[in-house]
Amino acid sequence: MALLRRLKPDYIIGVVTNNRTAEQEEKLAFLGMSGLVDALITSESVGVLKPDPAIYQVALEQLRAAPAETVMVGDNWLADVVGALAVGIRPVWLNRHGAARPLAQVPELGSLEPLDQVCGVITGRQG
Repeated sequence: MALLRRLKPDYIIGVVTNNRTAEQEEKLAFLGMSGLVDALITSESVGVLKPDPAIYQVALEQLRAAPAETVMVGDNWLADVVGALAVGIRPVWLNRHGAARPLAQVPELGSLEPLDQVCGVITGRQG
């Protein structure tokens, strides 16, 4: 939640998930994150699962964002990274388990801390 709070003043935030809409809405509300998310895009509402490009296209439309100005942070290589790449979105792989990274050019995070470093990777402004 600290990450979203840090990014929210300057960035539009969306959640793209293969989980059910009601479940995700409950999760966001329980965690106090509803006000930090501008759009919730679920496979249930779109009718396709990540990595299908259609779910990413819907997300871009709802967020009014261009692929080149969008970042997808996700922990599933196929669904999140490959799916984002297919529509021109810059992925950041959240690789908590230290798996081998199939594409060296994809930025990688081992965790969501320290916050300054994570924000640098996500925004592309690493110092």
